[in-house]
Amino acid sequence: MGVWAVQGIGLPFGDEPGRWWIDADGAVHDRPLPGAESLPGRFFLSGLVDAHAHPAVGAGPDGLVALDAAAARDNLTAWARAGITVVRDVGSPAGLTLRLEPGAGMPAVHAAGRFLAPAGRYFPALLDAPVAEEELVARAMAEVARGATWVKVIADFPDVVAGTDTHATYGLEAIARVVEAAHGAGARVAVHSTIPDAGPLVAAGVDSIEHGFGLDEAAVEAMARRGTAWTPTVGALRVLMDAPHIPDARRARLLDGHERVAYLLPRAVRLGVPVLAGTDVTGSMHGEVALLAQLGLEPKDALAAASVWPRRFLGAATGGDLVTYAHDPREDPDQLARPAAVVLRGTRIR
Repeated sequence: MGVWAVQGIGLPFGDEPGRWWIDADGAVHDRPLPGAESLPGRFFLSGLVDAHAHPAVGAGPDGLVALDAAAARDNLTAWARAGITVVRDVGSPAGLTLRLEPGAGMPAVHAAGRFLAPAGRYFPALLDAPVAEEELVARAMAEVARGATWVKVIADFPDVVAGTDTHATYGLEAIARVVEAAHGAGARVAVHSTIPDAGPLVAAGVDSIEHGFGLDEAAVEAMARRGTAWTPTVGALRVLMDAPHIPDARRARLLDGHERVAYLLPRAVRLGVPVLAGTDVTGSMHGEVALLAQLGLEPKDALAAASVWPRRFLGAATGGDLVTYAHDPREDPDQLARPAAVVLRGTRIR
């Protein structure tokens, strides 16, 4: 466990350079500490947070595929070296991530366990055990019993047989029952939602809306009142929009969703909605931050969505995590892919 000296500007909101010393527990001091090692870089923060990630899922030539434990660990280790010190895993095939032992060089993981979706309403390669509506609460609680701190419900998804994608997978009363049970067990609920009229999901008490391409102003205002988070996964939306061979009607809905996100994101930030950056399977943290800025967020707020806001929302401690950069990533988000130094839980790994 090291002791560190940093000189520069604290991200995401700092403007004036300074010099600080950080002890092995992550506490910041304004006076020198004995034996402190100076870290390179002129900008620093307590690490990136990927709030919508799937380390046990990969992109294959024919679609998404389930990865084994070794590949999931490799993903997490690579992400840590890139400066991602906290990950929220919002679903893994068979809940594989719950079986991964925390290891040196791996970010802290807040895991959801299995994807909860009915038959024919999620990626077949990832849905090992379809969940009927009458089983939803029991299956969600089974994941919490296995150690999940989050429950991931697929609230809507294209019907893989009929090809339609405009109706929900579960009734709102069933989702509300899951929320009540999860909260009673100390867990939280994230819902996959891409179709219009997502407001009732907020009213049902879910803790975060993933994707949220169908949100509207009333829903965003309700999220601000309730403290419901929004992870827009803009990079994943762009990939879907550009995908070949999707029906014209669905492409049109995705384009409409992109316009909704562009309109609502700045308003959500102004209202105080916890906006969280997430890469899903196809994106990157630096790309997501760049896209959030392109959609109207101030550069400092786009970076906050990838660092302090999700860390606060998840209740993730900052102790011992530190990432530095040679140049200001608020001016060039690509800098996030090139950290000068990474300290994870007090140990320098880059």
